[in-house]
Amino acid sequence: MKTNKITALIVDDDAKSREVLEYHLQRIPDVEIIGSASGADEAFKMLLQRVPDILFLDVEMPVKSGFDLLTDLRKLSISPCIIFQTAFDKYMIEAIRFAAFDYLLKPIDREELQAALARHKSQVRQRNLDERIADLCRFLDRHKRIRFNTRRGFIMIDPDEVIYLKADWSYTEIRLSKEKSETVSMNIGKVEELLPHDLFVRISRSVIINRNYIEKLDRKARLITLRKKDEMFEFKVTGSMVGKV
Repeated sequence: MKTNKITALIVDDDAKSREVLEYHLQRIPDVEIIGSASGADEAFKMLLQRVPDILFLDVEMPVKSGFDLLTDLRKLSISPCIIFQTAFDKYMIEAIRFAAFDYLLKPIDREELQAALARHKSQVRQRNLDERIADLCRFLDRHKRIRFNTRRGFIMIDPDEVIYLKADWSYTEIRLSKEKSETVSMNIGKVEELLPHDLFVRISRSVIINRNYIEKLDRKARLITLRKKDEMFEFKVTGSMVGKV
């Protein structure tokens, strides 16, 4: 028998997080939980059987993330409302906002959950799910954090934050600001292979710069000036590289 209740499917690898969300949802009269999954593949199979009105989706899960499941959803002719659940992470939140998805921060707050449900009821979808997934994928590809090996392990860096990279023998200095840099245990050639080629350009044997921070190029003096906010950086450009900037 069909009801007017909002149906919900919860996807989260953390059992405690699922229990907390279930607890809050069970106390909202017009919501019906139709399932709970601990991973993206399990959720995908459940979605083939029944499509909920709302998919509460964890972002960071082992094997496949919530974003990976969204990519898989493109294979299905379904369009649930997606509400992401995530611990605070500026990168994740920026991606979710960019693609116009709703989200809840962990630990889940009852009032924020009710507000999200209210938005679901009142919202008029101006774009379909496929368009929002496409936007999310474009954002993730453009802002994907890169893993660099360090002497003690590894570090994840958003390429947009990098101003320039400079060779230091078998190491590479990654400059993020005047006061902040990271040294990775990879030579600059190996580092260059990991960088988005449309964003970075090598201006000499030892320096790679981020095109987005270029303020001025003096071809005659072979000098290039970078600016990030109020910080300025200047480098010599090798003759053969001037035309590539």
